[in-house]
Amino acid sequence: MCLSRARLEKLCSSLIGDQTAKIDLLVNSEAGLLDDLADFGGSNDTQDVKLDIWFTALRLEEYIRDELGDLYIGRVNRVFQERSLALNLVKNSCFTDYKYMRLINLCVELCESCVYPHVSLLREGLTHLISRRGVEKSVDDLATIVELLTFFLREKETRDSDIELLYPLENLLREIVGKYAGQLQFNYAIRVKISKSPASSAKYDPFSNKGLELNNTIPNAVSIDNPLERSLLSLSLTLYSRLFQTLRSKLDDMPAVLWRDIHFCIFVTSLLKSGDISLRCAALTFLIQPYFMDENAWSQKQRLHQALPYLVDCLNFQPLPWWFDPFDTLNSLIELYHRHEPSNNPVIIFLSETNMMYGLLTLFADCLSLKYQNKYSLRSTTRFIKLCASFAAYDELYRSLLLEQKSLLNHLEFGLERHLGLLEEFLARKQILFDSLDENSGCLPPLYDSELAMAWLLLLKSFSRSVSALRTSLKRNRLAELLLDLVRVSYRVLQECKAAGEDFLTAEIDIMSVTLGCICNFVVEFSNLQSLISNNGIVAMIGDILRDPLFNSKQADSGQAPMPLQASADKVKTNALWVLRHLMYNCRNPEKLDLLSKIPMSKILEFINDPSWPVQEQCFELIRNLTCNSRRVVNILLENFRDITYETDTETSTKIAKGTTYLFQFLARKIKLIDPTDNIQKRTLIGVLYIIVNLVAVNENKKQLVIEQDEILDILRDILSESQQDIGRYANDSKLKLASLWILNNLLWNVAITHYTHHALEGYTLPHKGDESSQPITGSPFASETGVDISTEAPDDEDDEDIDDDLDDADDEDDDEEEEFVHDPISNAKARSRAKEANEAAVRRCKKLVEIGIYDLVKKNVFDESLSVREKARTLQYHMDLLLKDS
Repeated sequence: MCLSRARLEKLCSSLIGDQTAKIDLLVNSEAGLLDDLADFGGSNDTQDVKLDIWFTALRLEEYIRDELGDLYIGRVNRVFQERSLALNLVKNSCFTDYKYMRLINLCVELCESCVYPHVSLLREGLTHLISRRGVEKSVDDLATIVELLTFFLREKETRDSDIELLYPLENLLREIVGKYAGQLQFNYAIRVKISKSPASSAKYDPFSNKGLELNNTIPNAVSIDNPLERSLLSLSLTLYSRLFQTLRSKLDDMPAVLWRDIHFCIFVTSLLKSGDISLRCAALTFLIQPYFMDENAWSQKQRLHQALPYLVDCLNFQPLPWWFDPFDTLNSLIELYHRHEPSNNPVIIFLSETNMMYGLLTLFADCLSLKYQNKYSLRSTTRFIKLCASFAAYDELYRSLLLEQKSLLNHLEFGLERHLGLLEEFLARKQILFDSLDENSGCLPPLYDSELAMAWLLLLKSFSRSVSALRTSLKRNRLAELLLDLVRVSYRVLQECKAAGEDFLTAEIDIMSVTLGCICNFVVEFSNLQSLISNNGIVAMIGDILRDPLFNSKQADSGQAPMPLQASADKVKTNALWVLRHLMYNCRNPEKLDLLSKIPMSKILEFINDPSWPVQEQCFELIRNLTCNSRRVVNILLENFRDITYETDTETSTKIAKGTTYLFQFLARKIKLIDPTDNIQKRTLIGVLYIIVNLVAVNENKKQLVIEQDEILDILRDILSESQQDIGRYANDSKLKLASLWILNNLLWNVAITHYTHHALEGYTLPHKGDESSQPITGSPFASETGVDISTEAPDDEDDEDIDDDLDDADDEDDDEEEEFVHDPISNAKARSRAKEANEAAVRRCKKLVEIGIYDLVKKNVFDESLSVREKARTLQYHMDLLLKDS
């Protein structure tokens, strides 16, 4: 069937505004009509009309598209399969190209499940159109480029080949900026005379002003009258920024040229004052992007202070460009500065000083009070919850403000209950859902409330970081029950619903990881819910998780979890080990042995070489807490590192087991492989050192094993040799020095003497932090949002590093029953003899430390900048002097 242009135009006119006619065309069209409409290889005279017909017919209301279902998807796929128009994008008329790209963008927007197959052809076409645009200033060319830029912004998956777009986009941006840069007025920039020079040599370039970079004034916006050029500028700026963000791992050799061009950046900054909201949002995207690309950009706050007022002002605009979300941007900035300046977050300070915070909290309350929710109100509520979770993460004031709303925890519990109910219903009907899937259906999407449940969990995690909240508002047993049920049901979903696909499983793994993060905070020793959670099977659940091949690569046949799920699986492992770490903090030996009966030491040790450093950190910290004041656990650990060989006795013909432990060689090698400049690896190193502290505190045999390890002694010497004037590999870190001094202290201490204080000074106590502080009391093992111990993150607490948790040379509560440590009854002559031998051994160890130069380093650290290091070094030096005097 070959339709004339007149008939096609008549058909197109009949579809305008008539939903029934559109449905009739898509569903009940006569044979061959749709085939002819989808045939673009014939006459070029009718291509534009056919594209108009498809564009009009496929533009249906959402409920109609849902009713048509697979039939609508089939019609969209039919349009996508057309290859000739994409192949000849450069040769076609610019008017046809524009209508084709307009149709493709409509299909991508309305039918997200369909995948466009000819992306590479469109990429080549966009590159060519940008390159020829300077010569041919066709309006349709500009409109086609706008549609192409829109298409690549809508693409969910960024491909490595998209790097090819960066250079053309850069040229396009420079061309537009060069055209309008002359409108910029620099009368706000004051020239600073920095040296005496003749007037004839004066520079009139405003950017030569050395004081300009300190000026927060923003120039007035340029006036761009052409709407197509405004769209070109906003879309290309946004796409350029997004490509640099998503492809930054591939762009190591490609510098971010435009961000280093001060002329260009001043022009973009002026767009913050533009009356066009798209230009303003594009400028915000471009100016904020470096904070997420460069690890050190957070310290440069000039652009942040420029952008924040305009970013917050975007919350007042409706509608915003579909590619810009001020909530996500604001939340990302808050989380960025939480990692670097948790107690002095400039974003939260700005929101507080401008009273914006209370306005946002009021809007949040309004969202929660809505009688009925739809997908749009749910989306807004989710954004507000995430924002409030960021506010409350480190600030006790906003935690208190939120928790004053008694109904908030009821909303939180209801949100978690609803997600739990949906998961249980999904499990009950999973077989019906899986049977309805075919090969072309792909994977199931996440549950509609997965993002909302994740937001509620993040808010609960922020609340549970507060000591006062744990002791007051968060004593509800229902919260603990919900968290345990979520872990249990989520893990069951992962076990039984692998056919659900990557998107569904990733959402549930993320929820499980944050749930475990909440449990981390609820099982600290001062939480009222610790016993409830511990007695309801959390250890057994974590044992099952750590044995699962998805989370334990040593149990998987392929040796690795599926790569798309690996990042989420690492978070689950990290938080699972963190829960155990907190449960084992300052606990008795029977509790430690009970845990090891459910999760053997050999299973825990499977994670000490995990590819993820946060997992390694929590694994070593767990071992550190297990070995604290427990000879039995130390022996279990050594047993797992025993290298045994069997030899035959020539006289009796029996096999004799001989061997030694290689634990200390392993720990020395691990320390050498760690990069102390990385914060997570540095905390792992601290954990390794305190494990050695615990080992040498057990008995004389362990001390002798360590003193024979020249590698470990060399490492301790390297750590202690650094100073503020001589910073080396370990960055003169006070926590590393303190751990090293405790190893030396325990090496020299006589284990026959039991009455010895942990602390450096007599009567020394930990500084008390009240419940209203935004940080937990020192020594409390709090889990933060990023999987980092709050006591470790707090910059002011470096001198109070978990003292009760780290040191092993105190009395154990179970000594009388389990004979964990040697006691020294004065009346026992045999015990006195044993003490004398131990003291002689300590003298020999002390002399060896003097020979290798550690004594001099201890004296040097008496004048260290850190108080805890100074006091510990002073005590250790006094002890060494006594031993040397006795010798």
